[in-house]
Amino acid sequence: MIDVAIIGGGLAGLAAACDVADAGRRVTVFEKRPWLGGKTYSFTDRETEEAIDNGQHIAMRCTTAYVEFLERLGTAHLIDWQPALRVPVIDASGRRSDLAASSLPAPLYLAASFAKYKHLSAIDKLRVGRAMHAITRVDRAERSALGDRSFGTWLREHGQTGRIIRDVWDLIVVPALNCSCDDASAAQAIFVFQEGFLKSATAAAIGVPRVGLSQLHVEPAIAYIRGRGGDVRSSSAIERIEIDGDRVEAVVLADGERIVADAYIAALPPRQLLDALPPAIAATAPFHDLARMRTAPIINVHLWFSGPVADFAFAAFTGSGVQWVFRPVAADATADEHVVVSLSAAERYMALDKTQLVDLLLPQLRRALPLAATRRLLRSTVIKEPEATFVPAPGVRRPGARTPIGNLFLAGAYTDTGWPATMESAVRSGHAAVSAVLQATASFAANGVLAPV
Repeated sequence: MIDVAIIGGGLAGLAAACDVADAGRRVTVFEKRPWLGGKTYSFTDRETEEAIDNGQHIAMRCTTAYVEFLERLGTAHLIDWQPALRVPVIDASGRRSDLAASSLPAPLYLAASFAKYKHLSAIDKLRVGRAMHAITRVDRAERSALGDRSFGTWLREHGQTGRIIRDVWDLIVVPALNCSCDDASAAQAIFVFQEGFLKSATAAAIGVPRVGLSQLHVEPAIAYIRGRGGDVRSSSAIERIEIDGDRVEAVVLADGERIVADAYIAALPPRQLLDALPPAIAATAPFHDLARMRTAPIINVHLWFSGPVADFAFAAFTGSGVQWVFRPVAADATADEHVVVSLSAAERYMALDKTQLVDLLLPQLRRALPLAATRRLLRSTVIKEPEATFVPAPGVRRPGARTPIGNLFLAGAYTDTGWPATMESAVRSGHAAVSAVLQATASFAANGVLAPV
């Protein structure tokens, strides 16, 4: 008998399973694919034998739940941390200006480097400063009330021009929220700036994994779960969730096997969850809100050059189609170098094949990085995640961990953690789901009732 069945072996499901195992409950994770990790896994490139992530991911000092999760797994040391935030920003012609933290407290720690920032005029810097000051004055209640308005609208009301929004605010919002300022809820975007950049002088320091995500948290989480008596089953697709009244009776796998547990955590993407639920249940709150959630793709273009092309671990790009570039491993003067161009909110690129994407981005990269113009492109590969994250659009309603089905709980980066669809949100959602399970089962033990929401 299983105490808790977790449907979906992404990061949220793995984090939840670790919590269940730590609570001394019998847990089994069911994942439809042959591998686990969801949107956060890595694979070995056949030609280079490098571990390549399905999408470029970073951590920040403010992503405390994810970092604590790695500490529990014993892999936190596999992230290389900046001592303080420093982000090179490179324009289309190759001109570079770094945004770097000073010793001043938040929110002033970026003031000195911003004053020297080359990509804005003095008057535009003043406009940005005023809007940033306005963000510092938005309290939690005011922020929540902005959930139905776009961040682009809010920015224009605070003196930001279309060019400033594109070249400054979208520089952060697009990779953080996987959508533009005009598509993002003002509440969610303001949260990003308050939590990530304005809360403390250290919160925004960035950490980049030096191993693939599967080595960083997928494989260690599987070992952690199994080491505590749990089980993880890959290639175990869910056909349907059988519900009788306000209780899940069983989960049926594609091969017909029925899984019976005391509680179930659905750690599935919204669309997959809706497909698994009975239609009458899927049409009720909070599930019907999931049908209105829009997703957006992320594309990563991996390029191998005949020598070093970058003197940074990562950089943001403005004024071109190149958004962010990461260098997974630093090359020496004679070695080939691998860089990754990461494109968020990448809808307009999804119809392009690998050759078209490389032909589009390579000339722009070579103009912005002079060394790249002197190197031969040895090979390339493209990884597309068509539904990488949900879009935190104005009016989106994110469900909590509890549902009206007394023994069915939700986990996933899309749930109402307060955070955007990040690894931090995934881990927090797993914690919230297990906390809700333990509360509900304690109530059941005391009262004989698994109370729904």
